[in-house]
Amino acid sequence: MAHSLLFEMALANSNNLLEGLLNLTYPDGSVIRYRATSGCAGWQRYGDEWVRGKGPIPAGEKYQIPTLGYWLDTRGVEGLFYHITPDPVVSGSKIRAELGIHFDANLPGTAGCIGLMNLEGWQGFCRRLSQIAALGVEHLPLTVRYK
Repeated sequence: MAHSLLFEMALANSNNLLEGLLNLTYPDGSVIRYRATSGCAGWQRYGDEWVRGKGPIPAGEKYQIPTLGYWLDTRGVEGLFYHITPDPVVSGSKIRAELGIHFDANLPGTAGCIGLMNLEGWQGFCRRLSQIAALGVEHLPLTVRYK
């Protein structure tokens, strides 16, 4: 078993920001859970995954992220950013691009990225990814599931 990430969230017809969990699983089966979200309040329903700049990241099992992030000054991120690939994500004529994992800075919610909602959790996530990178692991598989 290798390191992996799983983002799960229940989508619903709601005007409130919905929360999910980003789970980091270690090779021994232990799991660290982080409060996270994807999308903007009011845009977290089934079908919204393909609404650019508002909906959550599309569900899928073929994503990956690097274990080393890079600094991004973009409003709402303003810090380390772990770029999700493939980029772009395409389904027929629908496209989502420039998605990543970052701290949910400024206004709550994201433009499709996975945003960790707790600063202490975000700092721990970044530390853990750096430790995994030091083991020689360059990328982690990421699965996105909705309930």
